[in-house]
Amino acid sequence: MCADKAVGLEASDLLSLGSQWIPQSTVRSKDYDWARMTKANGDFHMWSDEFGGMMNLTSVYRWGDTVGLGAALPNVGSVSGGYMITEMNIETVYNDWPTITFTAHQHDENVHSGGVQYEPSTEIQSIVTGALGALDYASLAASEVCAQSSSYTLSVNHLDEDCSDAEHWTGNNIQGVESVSINYIGLIGTFTVGNWWTSNYSLNDSNEAFDTSSITMEKYLTRYEA
Repeated sequence: MCADKAVGLEASDLLSLGSQWIPQSTVRSKDYDWARMTKANGDFHMWSDEFGGMMNLTSVYRWGDTVGLGAALPNVGSVSGGYMITEMNIETVYNDWPTITFTAHQHDENVHSGGVQYEPSTEIQSIVTGALGALDYASLAASEVCAQSSSYTLSVNHLDEDCSDAEHWTGNNIQGVESVSINYIGLIGTFTVGNWWTSNYSLNDSNEAFDTSSITMEKYLTRYEA
């Protein structure tokens, strides 16, 4: 009788975020480019070897405590575990702990070792604790309004350029932006929140279900100076 095969059944901290970060899953995918030339009849005449190799990474984590998450959030644009982080997303819901997802990548040639970074705003760092429940980034909850779920994203516009050999040559980050979306039971009473720019809000006043509302906002960040 054959024994079970030794296939991995444990997520790895490929971004090297530390012991408080509990990895849940990681998806890695490798992309290549190549050149192809066609004949007059449209069939292929010749093609090159692959070039421009890039490993893409999507890693999902939980935070191993009910406090301290905000201060531990990495800067977007930083290199961690050998990968440059270009997006961070935090999903919260009323009956669970936060889920944190990172999007990152690295090139085969002229690897990213640093660059422009964007730090989560102090406001976000103070709100994101790691505790169970939905985070109300807009602070619009009231006696008849309750946050049920929310999403936070810090993203950058990442630019890469190749050189004469078709391999990656240089890259960097610009235009860091924070965006939040919060879903409520009840109707929120205002759509102007501090230094956030409101891009969308909705109010669902129904006679068949509890009233619901939502708001989506953005904030533009200055570059992190170490």
